[in-house]
Amino acid sequence: MLTKATIKLVKSLSEKSNRYANKLFVAEGSKSVLDLIDANCELVQVFAYDEWLSGNKAKLSKFATITCLSEKEMAQLSALKSPREVVALFKIPIAGFNPSQMSGLILALDTVQDPGNLGTIIRLADWYGIKHILCSVDTVDAFNPKVVQATMGSLGRVQLMYGDLSVFFKSLTFPVVAAEMNGSAARKFNFEKNMVLLLGNEGVGVSQALRPFINHSISIEKLGSAESLNVAMAGAILIDRYFGQVIN
Repeated sequence: MLTKATIKLVKSLSEKSNRYANKLFVAEGSKSVLDLIDANCELVQVFAYDEWLSGNKAKLSKFATITCLSEKEMAQLSALKSPREVVALFKIPIAGFNPSQMSGLILALDTVQDPGNLGTIIRLADWYGIKHILCSVDTVDAFNPKVVQATMGSLGRVQLMYGDLSVFFKSLTFPVVAAEMNGSAARKFNFEKNMVLLLGNEGVGVSQALRPFINHSISIEKLGSAESLNVAMAGAILIDRYFGQVIN
């Protein structure tokens, strides 16, 4: 049975403070929920239609609380205009920063604010097998429902760490390469196998406080008339150039 207290809890998780107070985040939709389960995210509670529950019993943790809902009840619980077949609560994973376990390309995000951009960057990382994303404390929360929705389950396969980027950079021996409008041409840049790609805020770019840690600045050559690329788009191009060079 769906109670008012349960509805209140699930709805409250749209706020960052409530997510971290309860150590829970919300995922909606079969693909997102199943991918998070497959990525060994800790499942706490499931709300779903009977048909979905019947078809996915083997995937569900015996420790999770399972509630079968009607369409009317799901509409009360869901944050989406068109409710999906399942809503699930997961434990927010605790990611520790361990430089000795990091290699290859590491992404660093400086005050990225748009949930869609962060979700897309997480999916990009998952697509290319990037395991670590370092986020400034004022980057949008990865467990924001809009970010979770945008990642399509990739959130469970990429480790995100929030903190002071300057502290992270001091602990790493890798060069920090910043994506900037006035940087050298990315097509001609020699990417190192172990490096950090720093992506800045959508409006103002990389903050001044991080400039002492930047070893190189690179840009995507503009051939047309568009004013700019959004941070996720720019990240996709630079990540692909990195792998195109390093893999070959």
